[in-house]
Amino acid sequence: MLSINKDFYRINAERLSLLLILTAQSYIMKVFYVLFLLVLINTVCHAQNNNAAATDTARKAVIQIHLTNRKQEPLKHEEVLLWATKVRKYYSLITDNKGDATARVDPGYKYTILLKTIEDTTTYGNVDVPALKANETFRGATTIDMIYQPEKHYVFHHLEFDFGKATVKKESYKELEELVEYMQHKTEINVEIDGHTDNVGKEEENLKLSKQRADAVKYYLVKKGIDANRIQTEGFGASQPIADNSTEEGRQKNRRTELKIL
Repeated sequence: MLSINKDFYRINAERLSLLLILTAQSYIMKVFYVLFLLVLINTVCHAQNNNAAATDTARKAVIQIHLTNRKQEPLKHEEVLLWATKVRKYYSLITDNKGDATARVDPGYKYTILLKTIEDTTTYGNVDVPALKANETFRGATTIDMIYQPEKHYVFHHLEFDFGKATVKKESYKELEELVEYMQHKTEINVEIDGHTDNVGKEEENLKLSKQRADAVKYYLVKKGIDANRIQTEGFGASQPIADNSTEEGRQKNRRTELKIL
């Protein structure tokens, strides 16, 4: 009859359990060590990146813009561009409720200061940012006080429609996109779109077409996310000419779409 040594199996089972525990502990220690190294490496890299970023930031010039109108009232949500012509690089700034905006720019360039309007930009002036030597950094900021009186009335010079229709031509989308962008950051303004025609054709047809064209501009803006309640439209037909309707050049000027800031 086979005799089983129970003590033998019990002792070996205990040894196996101990071996498994030691192996698991060794594995956990290795994993912990690897994780510790990863955290250490990440911390060192992060610190190096922060130091590099801090050094890079210190080597940039700080330009502060303060924008007001002629009454010294702050102009909020206006877009100011700092344009480095030499490298064809620009910084876009939007003034806050106090008319202030700040940019950190690369040294060694002359920047042209531009005020962006609905369909154009106005050159305000220039600012020279000197180049830095190896161990130099900028201290303090350059403050520029700007006075600007925004227009309340615009004529779209590049907005065209299909002949006799209220369909906006595709080549005119760029100008309308600029208006969309303007109204997106000038959320406090409402506008009126006015349509005008020359005196060719029936008066009632011209009134209808001018209103439809103004509505077409509104439809484009609303489609791009502008609140319809911010936009009014009017059609004046040929009742408000700005040029002589007896010439083709004059009639072309009279066929126009205007924008009023309300």
